[in-house]
Amino acid sequence: MAILTVSALVICQAAAQEAQPTKAAPADPEQGKRLFEQNCSDCHGADAGGDEGPDVRGVSGRLGNAAVVTIIKRGIPGTAMPLFPDMSEKDAANVAAFLGTFNPATTQETVKGDAKQGEALYQSSGCAACHIIAGQGGVVGPELTRIGAMRGPGSLKARMIDPGANLPENGTGFYASKWTEYLMFRAVEKNGHAVEGMRVSEDSFTIDLKDASGKVHGFWKPDLRSLHAEAGKSFMPSFKGALSAEQMDNLTAYLMSLKGAR
Repeated sequence: MAILTVSALVICQAAAQEAQPTKAAPADPEQGKRLFEQNCSDCHGADAGGDEGPDVRGVSGRLGNAAVVTIIKRGIPGTAMPLFPDMSEKDAANVAAFLGTFNPATTQETVKGDAKQGEALYQSSGCAACHIIAGQGGVVGPELTRIGAMRGPGSLKARMIDPGANLPENGTGFYASKWTEYLMFRAVEKNGHAVEGMRVSEDSFTIDLKDASGKVHGFWKPDLRSLHAEAGKSFMPSFKGALSAEQMDNLTAYLMSLKGAR
C-alpha cells in the first residue's frame, strides 16, 4: 500500500509539472533591432527617433511592453500606423524590447527654435484658417492638435517646404488597401464646370472632393467629362523662400510642442 501511495505521489507531481505553463524565453533586443529596421524604420527613422512617424525611443518604458506589442500587432485605427498581423508575439516582443533599450532621459529630442515665436508666426501666416488646434481653426487641412506626437521635426519641415510631396497614407490594415490622404483631384463636369479639391471619399462610381473653402462636392463618375489626380499639388502654400531658416525652426518648434491633452 505504501508503495502504491509513493508511486501515485510521483505521478501526481509529474503531472503537475507538465501542467505548469512553460516560461517564455526572454525578449531579444538585438533581434528586435533587426525587425525594427526591416519593418518600422521607413516611418520612424533608422534610429527610431522619428520621421514620418513619431519618435518611439523608450516608448516601451512609457507605455509598457504589452501595450507596445498590441500596437504593433493591431495598429492604431484612424492613423497611418498599420497592423502587422503576420508578426508573431515573440517578434513583436523583441521589437518592444529594442525600443525599451533607449533611456528616455538621454533621448529627449532637442528641437531648434523658439516655440513662442513659432506660435506667433503660425497665427500671422494664416495657418489657423486651414488647420484646427484644440478645436479652433479651419477644416481644410489636417488637425494639428497632436502633430508633435505624430511626426518628427524633419518630416514637418519637409512638408512646409513641399506640402504636396510624400503625402501620408492611411487604411493600411490587413484588409484595407492603402489610401493616400489629401490627394488633389480635378473634376470637370460635362457642362465644363471644373472643381479642384482634396479627395475625402471615393468608390467605383462616386468621388467627393473638398475645395479650398472646405465645401464638399459629390460627383457621379459616369457624369464627368474628366477626372484626374494632381500629384504633388496642395492647397497649402510652400514656405520655401517665404520664411527664413530661423523662422522655419521656430514654427517647427511650435508644431513639435503640440502633443494634445495630457
